[in-house]
This record gives sequence, structure tokens and C-alpha cells, in this order.
Amino acid sequence: MKIARFSHEGAIAFGIVDDDELVVLTNDPMFAGFDTTGDRVALADVKLLAPVIPRSKIVAVMSSSAEPVFVLKPNTTVVGPGDAIVLPSASDRVEVDGQLAIIIGKVAKNVSATDAPSRVFGYTIATVVTAADLADGDPTRAGAYDTFCPLGPIIETDFDEAATPLSGLINDEEFQAVELGSDNATPTEETVAALVAFASSVFTLLPGDVILAGPMDTAAAIVAGDTITMSIAGIGTLVNPVVRLA
Repeated sequence: MKIARFSHEGAIAFGIVDDDELVVLTNDPMFAGFDTTGDRVALADVKLLAPVIPRSKIVAVMSSSAEPVFVLKPNTTVVGPGDAIVLPSASDRVEVDGQLAIIIGKVAKNVSATDAPSRVFGYTIATVVTAADLADGDPTRAGAYDTFCPLGPIIETDFDEAATPLSGLINDEEFQAVELGSDNATPTEETVAALVAFASSVFTLLPGDVILAGPMDTAAAIVAGDTITMSIAGIGTLVNPVVRLA
């Protein structure tokens, strides 16, 4: 099932994607289920928003070692489809990387890898943005600037990580092309479960929290004027322009 968060006629709502329409839900389905209002709106008539705003945290996986290394990103890094990635004046080299975003749907603390999938609500695309020239000295700051975590375009609740293409473009040039689950650096059903379980052993995961997982060492530099396009088969395409602070 594909779930969108959108704005329409001044209101923000959630809906189930049904071809070129949205079946409007009464509330956030993560908390209120899938009751519908009976209304439908055309996808062409809405603005898609970031499909989730984490209540607590975004957990970025920085290493795929036996015990993953995490960096936390604030929820103010989140923007949605079409929103600008803003390059900070403090950095001269900003990089992007496309990753799978795992959205937590239920409280998880010390869960096993077997139970971890039951805590996942769904998946979306993340464009992970990092001020690379600041990362060695302060990795948290490097990834914490506003707009440094575009998410979207929708949440897929029934996503299969196996052999799924992930691609990234800067303008028309491809810089990233992998198949999820094709090697140890990309998430599979097993590694997603292991990541959720390990993260829950460190801190409580809350509904709406996001874990970012994906290929390592595929980041590319961006500059103002670029357009970033990330795609994952089965989820969709996330497009964001790049601007720089004056």
C-alpha cells in the first residue's frame, strides 16, 4: 500500500494512492489506522509533502560493520518532494547519497531481529545530505543542517528490498546505481531487521522515527543550481533542487 502526505486547498492530509487519485484518510494512518473520509482528490491537484516528520529522531547509518555506527539527524533536516536543499555558508563541499528510509510504526525497545519487522510501518526514499568537509571533525553537525534529509515521495508499506534498483542523478548525470540487497553494503530484509533490532538496543525507537540505510561510498558533490533525483523501484522518485544561502 502506498501512503501519501499532502496539502490540498490549505489543509494537510494523508491518503492512499490509487492510480492517479488519493483516497483521503481521516488521520495519520500510523496512529489512527486506515479509515477513509469518502473523499478522493486527484494527485495532480495536490502538493506531496514529506511523508513523515519524525517525532523523535532520524538515525543515519554511517558504517555497515558488525556493530553499526550511527549519527542522529534532527527532524528539522526533513523536507519533501520539490523542496530545496539549502547549502550552508559554512561548507565548501556538500555531498548527497540516496538511501532507503525505514519508518518505524510502533515503539521498539530491545526487540529481536525476528520481531523487528513488526515495528516497521513502511519505507520511503531519502536523499542524505552531508557537509563532507565538516564530517571528520564533527559528523553530527555535518549532517544536521536544515533541509539535509529530503524524504518522499510516498510511504510503501509492502516494500521488498530484494534486488530493487536504487538510482541517483545530479541533473542528467547518474552518480549512483545499485540493487538493494545485492551486496553487504545495501539493505536486505535481514539487514533491515538487524538494524532496527540493534538501534532499539541503544535507544527507544518511537513511531515516526526514521532509520537511513543504503550503499556506502556512493556520495557525490552538489552545487547550487543542481537538481537531485533519487529513485527506488516500487517507491517512486524524489526530486529536489539545490540552492545556496546568500
